[in-house]
Amino acid sequence: MSWEKDGDLVPLRALANPLRIRIVSLLTGTAMSATEVAEELGIAHASASYHLRQLAEAGFLQQVDERPPPGGKGRPRRLYRYDPSSGARLERADGRQLMHEALTTDLARRLAQTRLQRMSMDAEVWLDRAVWEEIVGLIEQAVALAHDKAGPPRSGDRVKVSMTAFLLELDDVR
Repeated sequence: MSWEKDGDLVPLRALANPLRIRIVSLLTGTAMSATEVAEELGIAHASASYHLRQLAEAGFLQQVDERPPPGGKGRPRRLYRYDPSSGARLERADGRQLMHEALTTDLARRLAQTRLQRMSMDAEVWLDRAVWEEIVGLIEQAVALAHDKAGPPRSGDRVKVSMTAFLLELDDVR
């Protein structure tokens, strides 16, 4: 089953689970096996394997196999990594509400784990179109930087962070 065959809702259904959002976020920084994902998230290996396969079938993850062990004995580990091009599929999809509900649930989990809040901002304002486009561009740069520089958990001088951005153009409802 793939998202092309089942329409635009398959990617949304694949992400409509807060655990899957966590898995995709985790695999932004490095390719990992089901065992590593299970250990990092504190879930059963079978559960991690199932969710990884579902996310791969929906097009969010790429499967990357390591080389076989020296001497050709044993199977290569099956690793998965985030496919950054997958986000474009969501932009064409209907039913974004499913994803927003899952993100909101996961955001509540992250807020409960917050050690230090670096920034928080909320605004419902009117802006000149040029200023709004500049803001969108800056946030796109920040998101790209976070994804490009993300790495494996607990290596080097890394800090576990959460970054959530919603930039919404609203209807003029009076």
